Amino acid sequence: MKPSILNLLKKTVASLAPFQNLVLISLAAWAMHILLRVMLLFRNNPYGFPFVSKPDWFIFHAVCLDFLWICNALVVFVVVGALLAKIIGGQSNKAARAAIVAKVTTILYATFHAVILPFTLLDNEVQRFLGGHLSFGLVDTYKDTSSIAMFYDYVANDLSVPYLQFVVLALMLPATYGIYRLLCKGYRPCEGFYVKKSVIAMIIFYIASYLFIYVIWTGNSRMTKLRPVVSLVYNDLFVAKKVEGLAETDLGVYRSAYQNLWQKIEGDSDWTFSDAKEGNGLPLYRVPSAGLLNSEKLKAQREMQPNFVLVLMESQRGRNTGYMNPQIQPSPTPFMDSLAAHSHVWMRMHTSGVPTTGGVLSTHLGIPHHSRLAQATDLAHVTIPSFVSTLTENGYSTHYMSAADPAWDNLGVWMAKWYTAQHYNRNREDDSTFIDNAIEYVRDTLAKEGKPFLATLMTRSNHYPFNFAAGMTDEQKNLPLQERINVTMGYADRQIARFIHSIENEEWYKNTYVIIMADHGFPLGENGVSTISGGGFSNITWIPFFIHGKGLDAVRDTTPASQIDIAPTVLELAGFAVPNIFMGHNLLRGGLASTPTDSTDSASVPEPHELAGLSLGAYSGYAAIGLDGYRFIAKYPSQDETHIFADSDLRQENELTGKLQNEEGRLSATLDTLLKISDYSLEHGL
Repeated sequence: MKPSILNLLKKTVASLAPFQNLVLISLAAWAMHILLRVMLLFRNNPYGFPFVSKPDWFIFHAVCLDFLWICNALVVFVVVGALLAKIIGGQSNKAARAAIVAKVTTILYATFHAVILPFTLLDNEVQRFLGGHLSFGLVDTYKDTSSIAMFYDYVANDLSVPYLQFVVLALMLPATYGIYRLLCKGYRPCEGFYVKKSVIAMIIFYIASYLFIYVIWTGNSRMTKLRPVVSLVYNDLFVAKKVEGLAETDLGVYRSAYQNLWQKIEGDSDWTFSDAKEGNGLPLYRVPSAGLLNSEKLKAQREMQPNFVLVLMESQRGRNTGYMNPQIQPSPTPFMDSLAAHSHVWMRMHTSGVPTTGGVLSTHLGIPHHSRLAQATDLAHVTIPSFVSTLTENGYSTHYMSAADPAWDNLGVWMAKWYTAQHYNRNREDDSTFIDNAIEYVRDTLAKEGKPFLATLMTRSNHYPFNFAAGMTDEQKNLPLQERINVTMGYADRQIARFIHSIENEEWYKNTYVIIMADHGFPLGENGVSTISGGGFSNITWIPFFIHGKGLDAVRDTTPASQIDIAPTVLELAGFAVPNIFMGHNLLRGGLASTPTDSTDSASVPEPHELAGLSLGAYSGYAAIGLDGYRFIAKYPSQDETHIFADSDLRQENELTGKLQNEEGRLSATLDTLLKISDYSLEHGL
């Protein structure tokens, strides 16, 4: 038995011998890709800032990822070449014909890599300048000749090394050929020994690479950022084409359906949808009425020039927030509970996207996360204003402060578009040290600049696997996830309490709105789901959200809402009404009081309050809508799996699926309409 297996191995190795040059070409190409990755990850971007803050956390994934796709390409070419050699080999001159096929295959394989390498360099530069990958959508956006001239100007002013891109472009193929020739000299085949040794080594490294990036140290956002060009082309040609978006011919019908629903929920005539040139025919583009622009309410808010502190708390679940679930004793969030008792609280707030990129971008843009694309990376080239950009343009000093690296999932690219500055330091990733720095900067710098400010704080410690909080005991770290999250949520709550207590006695605090919310929740087995991409149930979508500040009474609001509503609501508080493509609604329409909150009883229960509302979100293959008293969840876009609950059933313990077929059909169609409209708007920008 053993001799026959050995003979088979020898025959297999012998059959690979004619294609041994493909192995050398693969190794040479891999070496050049490693060099390109180093030049991308360890360099500054063109604006003088590190491309990523932790290149050491990226480079090993990049090296392994490139090895995997290069080996896959090698196998394809070898198999095709071997089949052709077998087909045309015949009985006479078989070896000679096989050698010709192998030579042609080698030339084609070398040409393949000669094409891929320059496009990889271009993709790297697109990431450095625009934050997104090279794609057909980006080419369509920047297809005019002026973009080429603009790119040359950008290269000339690159704050890393000007013109280095052109030098690398000129030298990369000769350098790759030089590496190939060195490999040829260093490894001389001897009766198939080289082929066998190299192939075995490559197989071992292939398995190790796969296990490293897909099992040992995974990370979807990082993998998206590091996607090779071959993967981008494949996705654009085959995957994206299979998914039906919004056709231009259907745009008018969908636009009318969406706009009618928006006006029905908004319930006023302060805004008008417009087909003006500025909006490029976008279905979401709306402009404020003259009455709204001249209203005394907005004028009074503008004259106040209020400050804003927006706290985005990592994975803060509504299910584990004390004021949202009084039955939880003791409450994991005592400070949030006490502040909520004096604030306008939305009890039915849902995230509009997961993971963090989805929640954060939805909050800023007023549009749900894209239902199919990795928005933070795939659409980074699209120009989309946010509520922050409006504040910045109107004289606000806007600062994004994050305990987690915003470059990790490409959020830093988006924040740079809107904020005056962003702040991150890898030595301040614990919420305690992060909050220490935020206190100092807000109190001693922002508050003394003489202009209104927005400080956005993104926490980190309450992150899966919920053992990041400083000072956790071994006993706490060994608790089940369902209990351990209470420990880390409590830790994050204490850090936010320290921040608020450190500024609440400052004079400017009286003119400050504090907004506290989560980016998303986290599934911990409820509804049979325990992974963040496993569905759109309330365990991942239901989040805390409240606003505390001047003119806001203590209210328990049961209006269905989601993160897309935050952008128009914040601008209402700032007193600005500008043309926009927000899909959400102003949650304070008609409800902004003229006097500050004066409640002092921490045990008081605010009065219930409700407007017509809508909650909407897209969640990594799932989507959900809350409308007309129901919350509908579907696998999207197929909708071959659906669930429906009463909107008031926030813990979603009583499923109504199959009992409300008319409602399910209506909500299914509405969900599809809204997401096609929102996806279209995100892809086209403004």
